[in-house]
Amino acid sequence: MTGTDWAANFWIKAAAFFLAIVMVPVVTAYAVSAILAYDGGWHDKPGFSFANTGICRTIVSQEESELWRHYSIMELSELENFSSAQNKVSNYRFAIYQKDGTLLYDNHAKTDRPIHQGKYDGITIQSFLTAKLTAQDRLYQGNRLFVTMYSMSRRAAAVCGIGIVLLLILILFLGRAAGRRSGTGEAVAGWQEKIPFDLYLVLVCLAGFFMILVASGSTNGMWNSFDKWSAIALIACITGCAVLLLAVWMTLCARIKIGKWWHNTIIYMACHSFRNFLHRLIQGILRICRSLPMLWRTMISFGAIALLILQFSSHYAFGQLLSFLGLLFFAACAVSLQLHSLQKAGEKLAAGDLNLKVDTSHMFWDLKRHGENLNAIGNGMSIAVEQQLKSERLKTELITNVSHDIKTPLTSIINYVDLLQRDPVPEQQHGYLQVLSRQAHKLKKMTEDLIEMSKASTGNLPCHPSRCNVKELIDQAVGEYEERLNDAQIEPVITRPDAPLFCFADGSLMWRILDNLLSNACKYAQCGTRLYIDITEEEGAAAFSFKNVSHDRLNISVEELMERFVRGDSSRTSEGSGLGLNIAKSLVELQDGEFHLDVDGDLFKADFRIPLDRPS
Repeated sequence: MTGTDWAANFWIKAAAFFLAIVMVPVVTAYAVSAILAYDGGWHDKPGFSFANTGICRTIVSQEESELWRHYSIMELSELENFSSAQNKVSNYRFAIYQKDGTLLYDNHAKTDRPIHQGKYDGITIQSFLTAKLTAQDRLYQGNRLFVTMYSMSRRAAAVCGIGIVLLLILILFLGRAAGRRSGTGEAVAGWQEKIPFDLYLVLVCLAGFFMILVASGSTNGMWNSFDKWSAIALIACITGCAVLLLAVWMTLCARIKIGKWWHNTIIYMACHSFRNFLHRLIQGILRICRSLPMLWRTMISFGAIALLILQFSSHYAFGQLLSFLGLLFFAACAVSLQLHSLQKAGEKLAAGDLNLKVDTSHMFWDLKRHGENLNAIGNGMSIAVEQQLKSERLKTELITNVSHDIKTPLTSIINYVDLLQRDPVPEQQHGYLQVLSRQAHKLKKMTEDLIEMSKASTGNLPCHPSRCNVKELIDQAVGEYEERLNDAQIEPVITRPDAPLFCFADGSLMWRILDNLLSNACKYAQCGTRLYIDITEEEGAAAFSFKNVSHDRLNISVEELMERFVRGDSSRTSEGSGLGLNIAKSLVELQDGEFHLDVDGDLFKADFRIPLDRPS
């Protein structure tokens, strides 16, 4: 990783989620303060006080209504006692006047501020607000709310603007980070994505509806009594709704990244299950119909047609009967044409036209299957003919290659024997004998390879598998070939697991396989390059990989390289019989393994797998 993947870091995502949740009630509070300030005219009146607000007038109106209810059922002496008790816990003061203006009762001070005057059945109530709001009543709480909102309204526009921009940035970041995990380049499903999406939305909507109900009650309680707990409950509901919306946003983004998000919905699952049920039902009916012999299907179809004709005839439905007979006529013609096409196709196949293809796109049922069978016969015969031609070609090449490879050392032996028969000088005799020995050993090696290849391919070669250490096998084989690899200027690069790896194989056969592959590299690899040998564990097997760059152009296919007496050097001027790869493949398969070749330009790659050691 070249840089820090911020979107995949859990703590950064958690911090962004928390900051976004905090920003929602903050921006909401400042937006409400801005609305209240604009609606009440706070923003353009610097000396605006609580007594001028709609909040104050609302509370005073409630106090007046409550006072009128008490006054209407009280005597004057009781009103005085009620007023004395209320003055200790309320910032509300009042004066009551009769219809003619006579003062009945007054408990306000000169410093109190008049707020409102209301008339109730001929009685006038003058409402006042104390100069200092000391009592912990609704007016006190309303004043605290006003002071808070008034101070917030001065910077509400800036805070709301910055908050909305920051909130949008956080939402976009969380959408990009949704589903991302550290160290993975693709989206990964979390616990939210495992819940069906429509069920998830239903649960979120239920939780949101509950929070909205609580928020509605808290709003009414806050505006009626200005209780701090109602305000806390309202903020908690707003925060909870924000959490739900952000969770839905993140899981939606993660599901879209994963792909086919609609598959993980109850509606899709139900529709998919119903579709599968219908498909299986229809397939079952068709399978039953296909299992019936053609004779029975013909009889059933004829019976159904006869019943329909009788039904139309008994009800004198001449028009419907005529239409039905017309359909039967066209169906019979279509079947006849298809039978004619099948007949012609069979005749051409019998005449040897293996490239014939029957158009089955518009055929019916058994006729279509019969046409597909004719096409399959043509394809099978073409493949058989092609394989036969390939086999004949390979036989010819095998005879040619074997003849060439045996003739070369045999010709040398004959020529040098003839030279020895001419009484050469002793120095020449020694050189001739060296050539004879070398060519005889070459001929012997080729004969042994032929015998080993024959035994390996027929399974007659003895195999005694046992527990083998893969590291020791590779180190021993590369050590044996160290001098030849150095002479060929090839550097072996070995990659193997740190933990010990054991395979279940025959040690002598494994040495023969590695010997053939290393010998192949020494003969045909480009000088000054590297031979990469990789050993890994894959699905219960020890996997070996040999990769090198060929010094000659690999102008033959992988299939041809695996054939007997075929070499990468098509001119056949290099050393070797061309049996190495074929023998290696046969020896691997003899030990229940798999052998593969791959050629990419001049890059040659041989892979084989041997089962791991079986548990005791």
